[in-house]
Amino acid sequence: MTMRNLVAVMVVLAIAGIATAQTITIEPSDDMYTDPDHSDAHPVDELWVANYDPSGHHERIMMMFELNDYMGQEIDSAMLNLNRFFGCPSGDPTHTNFYNITAPWGESSWPENTHISHSTTVWANYVFNANGWHRIDITTLVQEWLDGTTPNYGFVIEAIPGNKFSKFYSKEAASSVRPYLELFGATGIDENHKTSMPENLSLNVFPNPFNSECRFTVHGGQFTIWGVEIFDMKGRSVWWLGEPLADNKPPITEFIWQPDESVGSGVYLVRAKIGDRHAPEATVTKRVVYLK
Repeated sequence: MTMRNLVAVMVVLAIAGIATAQTITIEPSDDMYTDPDHSDAHPVDELWVANYDPSGHHERIMMMFELNDYMGQEIDSAMLNLNRFFGCPSGDPTHTNFYNITAPWGESSWPENTHISHSTTVWANYVFNANGWHRIDITTLVQEWLDGTTPNYGFVIEAIPGNKFSKFYSKEAASSVRPYLELFGATGIDENHKTSMPENLSLNVFPNPFNSECRFTVHGGQFTIWGVEIFDMKGRSVWWLGEPLADNKPPITEFIWQPDESVGSGVYLVRAKIGDRHAPEATVTKRVVYLK
């Protein structure tokens, strides 16, 4: 069996050995609301959304979840859970759209009186028509984030013009009413698979994510890379680097991947065949995110 075929078989086995599906609950890393019409300080344990000209209220909710641990995974669904405690007037409904944010931000540094940039794509729409818990399906957007197709800067909840207040609890509120995201059916690929290798051996990938080139190196004394193949999440090979295993040729210690135009943004598996001349069959796998 050639080294290329061996690596391909190992990747197929890794993808077949997907972990058991599970449900994951995640609280926001950042959440806040922006209000360009009022300069007074905003309550940090509340999130407001409205778009009503007569009273000068145009609040928008911003929210972000840290998902790096789940990049490359496939999910059955993703449900956002928000607890509304106030609707104005008299509990009237608030019609909203959800848009992905297109620029980096942080709750501690973003100005409260400035709306952030977002896409024009409506990833979800929802009517908040009562107080209490609401579950909003944002599966399509979350899967885009996990695939690396859309950068994860979180989302904006924006009320449709003519809609008055809905107010929700934020991540600073009591634990029983904080917002959270549920990932259903999340699975993971064993990205640190090793065969007969010492524990101090590692394959380093940097930068990750990347947008033009990515460098791979092996650490672990005499251990070096003998061949590398990169696969998309369907197991298709998109890049290969390797040399025949021979005593008169120095082993590869690092390489640089510069994807060509045929490679799209997304999550890829980097599988390296590593070892020394006495243990050339070991492999290790890492995930890398490519953002054009």
